[in-house]
Amino acid sequence: MLVWLASYPRSGNTLLRQVLKSCFDLNSCAGLEPSLAADHAGPDAFSAYYGAYYFEGDPEQFYLRARSSTDLVLVKTHQQPRDNEKAIYVVRDGRLALKSFVAYQDRYHPGASTPHALLTGDHVYGDWTSHYRAWSKRCGETLTVRFEELVGADTALLTRIAEFLGFTGPIRPWVNPQDELRAKAPEFYGPGSRAWRPDEFWTPDLLRAFYTLHGHLLADLGYALPAEVASAAHPPGSEQESRVLRCAALAARVRELQGVCDERLAEIKQLKQACDERLTAINFITREAEARNELLNEAANECSRLRARVAELETRVRGE
Repeated sequence: MLVWLASYPRSGNTLLRQVLKSCFDLNSCAGLEPSLAADHAGPDAFSAYYGAYYFEGDPEQFYLRARSSTDLVLVKTHQQPRDNEKAIYVVRDGRLALKSFVAYQDRYHPGASTPHALLTGDHVYGDWTSHYRAWSKRCGETLTVRFEELVGADTALLTRIAEFLGFTGPIRPWVNPQDELRAKAPEFYGPGSRAWRPDEFWTPDLLRAFYTLHGHLLADLGYALPAEVASAAHPPGSEQESRVLRCAALAARVRELQGVCDERLAEIKQLKQACDERLTAINFITREAEARNELLNEAANECSRLRARVAELETRVRGE
């Protein structure tokens, strides 16, 4: 049974995997999608904290095996949903997630994106709101867990997770190792803030753009009051609001077209593979035909030799 461990980047996916490993002794797979910074880059010892493993071979074949398996297979993802398999989705205050994502991108992919680009969804994983909506509105069964719950995962949360996974084994209490990990790799493990506060990262323009695009979800999740959102966003009908909405719409369209291109490329890859297989079969048949032709030529030569011998013998008999 495949269960996705999904989240918008920097929302607590790794923390969820730590809880699953520490409390349930459950490992989780990474590698079905390009890594943001390559999980392999960190010290191998870190994988013990969240039970990471990687597979060998074709990702699509691994995915198909996981879906049909009777065993529990946990797979990390930041992508949009691709099926209706069960999922645990980690959500975090978008202001905290975005700031952490920007810092992460600046470290591992400098120059590849900007705060405004990530805010409007100009990235392979899209924007914070559309990512959450896609996972929360799909038909598959989804358990939504908040980042702040995971930080101090209590018995009630662990029980919810166990029931969702159908886990019946022993459950150990959660001991958060973040301080230890942060000391070892501060560039990867951030402060893990649970509540948002204004700081120098959030310029007035960036903050207004965020509330314009993501304020409704922020309020729906209880991370901000509706009145706060209304006063902080660009005024409705203003040129500033229109510009932000256009940027987000263009980014969404680009992602949509990229998705179409990816599907076409996947089809081309499948067709090429089929062509390669047919060509291999054709080459085999050609070699077999050539070999048979050589045998036929040898047989024909042998027949000619035998006929000549018979003619020779008949001539000798008549002469006698």
